[in-house]
Amino acid sequence: MQHLLIVNGIDGPMRKQFGCDCARCADSTPQANTSVSLVSINADGEAVHHLLFDVGVGVVDSLVRNPYFIGSNARLDGIILSHWHPDHTLGLNQLCVSYHLGLRRRGITPPKIPLWCRRTSAAWVQVQNEYEWRSFLCPHVSDESYPPGTILQPVETALPDVRITPISVSHFSADRCPYAVGVSYACAAFVVETKNSKTVLLWDIDNQNEWLAAPQTESEKAAVTLMAGADNLFIDTCFWRNKTGRSTHPSYENVLRYAHTLQPQQTLLMHMSGHPDGRGNRGWGWTNAEWTAAASEEWAVQGLPGTVCLPGIGDILDL
Repeated sequence: MQHLLIVNGIDGPMRKQFGCDCARCADSTPQANTSVSLVSINADGEAVHHLLFDVGVGVVDSLVRNPYFIGSNARLDGIILSHWHPDHTLGLNQLCVSYHLGLRRRGITPPKIPLWCRRTSAAWVQVQNEYEWRSFLCPHVSDESYPPGTILQPVETALPDVRITPISVSHFSADRCPYAVGVSYACAAFVVETKNSKTVLLWDIDNQNEWLAAPQTESEKAAVTLMAGADNLFIDTCFWRNKTGRSTHPSYENVLRYAHTLQPQQTLLMHMSGHPDGRGNRGWGWTNAEWTAAASEEWAVQGLPGTVCLPGIGDILDL
């Protein structure tokens, strides 16, 4: 069986800003919030399994255009949420209802869709998406709040030759529970391993995940070892220069430091925006092509391995 990773979207919550005249907002290229699909293909080239990582705005539009899911070929075997923020969950209603109706039209009784997330994210999704949670989803909740740099229990799948291992990361605007006071870690990165490759999905983290650059505890060292040397590293890169103090997302300066430790073969920049750097600064209004050019230049200066780029919707990685 062949396994593919297909990009559904790479953008953060502010995909385009109403009233903005920057080049990124003027670009007519389709956009969608950060998401990928793990699609398993049989010998006849047909999709026989589909795991969806995150489902924000525009993701369903990307799935509709996916050549493996045209019309009645659409399938969804599970959803994996990195966390509960709306730009990773706002597409749940469109996805669940449309998939349910499509199966009904074909005379198929729709099963509930397995969904994996951490405990705090589950609490938020039940508040924000109560209808979808109750009517369409079969939740598998990782009932913990372990700190960043902790390897979590693997996600259960029906794929015997694929291993998906979550790792706790901090993303401070998400690390709070709707019914409790204090920090409750809600976010996860994922290491996707097949017999041929290793891919790391490391998006929506804050700039305080210093364990990625300099692990201290045995837990952090084990997590970095698991992530290191990946064939593909998808990583949160919301803006160019690091912010003073704590920031909800890392900058490209952070990414360069993490890459020195993780040593990926291919790095793909995700959760992009043209606005956090501020008008007149590097990163402001940059298109994907401008980001890739500037990032590649700095990558070479740092002497980092492999390549760096922004992927596009529909890009396919053979795992």
